[in-house]
Amino acid sequence: MIEIQKELNPTQYAAASTIEGPLLVIAGAGSGKTRVIEYRVLHLVQSEIAPSSILLLTFTKRASREMLGRAAKHDPRCERVDGGTFHSFCYKMLRHYAKTIGFNSAFSILDESDSGDAVHRCAVKLGLHDREKRFPKKRTLKGILSMSINKNTSIKDILSRQYPHFIKYAPDIEELRNKYAEYKITKNLMDYDDLLVYFRLVLQDEAIRQKIAGKYKYIMVDEYQDTNLLQGDITYLMAKEHKNIMVVGDDAQSIYGFRGASHDNIMKFPKQFAGCKIMKLEENYRSTQAILDVGNAILANMKNKFSKTLVSARMTSGEKPEMLYFKDAYKEAEWIARRIKDLYDEGVELAQQAVLFRNLYISIPLQAELNKRNIPYHVFGGMKFNETAHVKDVIAHLKVIANPKDELSWTRILTL
Repeated sequence: MIEIQKELNPTQYAAASTIEGPLLVIAGAGSGKTRVIEYRVLHLVQSEIAPSSILLLTFTKRASREMLGRAAKHDPRCERVDGGTFHSFCYKMLRHYAKTIGFNSAFSILDESDSGDAVHRCAVKLGLHDREKRFPKKRTLKGILSMSINKNTSIKDILSRQYPHFIKYAPDIEELRNKYAEYKITKNLMDYDDLLVYFRLVLQDEAIRQKIAGKYKYIMVDEYQDTNLLQGDITYLMAKEHKNIMVVGDDAQSIYGFRGASHDNIMKFPKQFAGCKIMKLEENYRSTQAILDVGNAILANMKNKFSKTLVSARMTSGEKPEMLYFKDAYKEAEWIARRIKDLYDEGVELAQQAVLFRNLYISIPLQAELNKRNIPYHVFGGMKFNETAHVKDVIAHLKVIANPKDELSWTRILTL
């Protein structure tokens, strides 16, 4: 038996040791929520609760493996806990219950690329690409359809908010959505959104819902602030019978609205489950207090929230963060490159320096400036500027001027 109280701070222990009833854990940034889930799984198993009756739903498959793997190091029985993403769990359940909604249990899954091709095929059959005016491409169409499903809103509303230049095609895209749904049903296919839609439909059957609730008597959901409306409904339906559910998240870190996440899920959770306990993890193990003071000041302006104050576990307060303003991206890039060089001259290795970006394309001016100064760098999360397709296309034209025998460049040009 592992004495988990010695491994956690008082609030973490209170969350990990609460077994019965609904529990909302508001986990501030860097507050050790992974440890809470790890030790709660361990506590449940050590309390002689069958691992097969415990379900952990996470944002990524990797997160699930990490949490259950860490718990299993303390007690091998934790490996038998059922864990994964919402989509993988829904897929598993639908294999059992697909026939109840008219699907063959041998249905196939369309990945993002395949579903885009299927949408395009349906659009062609409807003659939507035969028009003179520009109709949205397949990737955009799939994004519109997916957003409509995940946000539970109309095509017209999605277009008016995010694609106003396509608003005139709203009736056509509505027709396309119906054609695409019919196509998938006819071919016994599901895309990723369907996994959520159809499992929620399965849970509408009271007998099936009670059977699933009888199997999974203890449910945990990680990163609850990033769940969409469908996932919120699935969570509620699965736990409404026994109410033994813990969701972990941080309303202040809800940033995936553009992908359909609903901030309202975490805010309404205490209202859905009467008697819900709310615990706040406010001790931060990642940052200095000076950094957290900035975060706390920003969060003070947030209106729809669970109030909390992050406190650093570190003894030193640290240096105050700086906010710098520049005339444009190129002046910013010059300053960053110069600062990198100054730090290197002071003895800070380049491998110990990092620049973070919200999107990779924002880094292009800096990449150009680093190349100009012969400062080596490595880009994570995407291709370097000079490796992107459109830049390689331009360079190919320049190469054949310099070397008409460059067969690879000629091939690239002639296939455009």
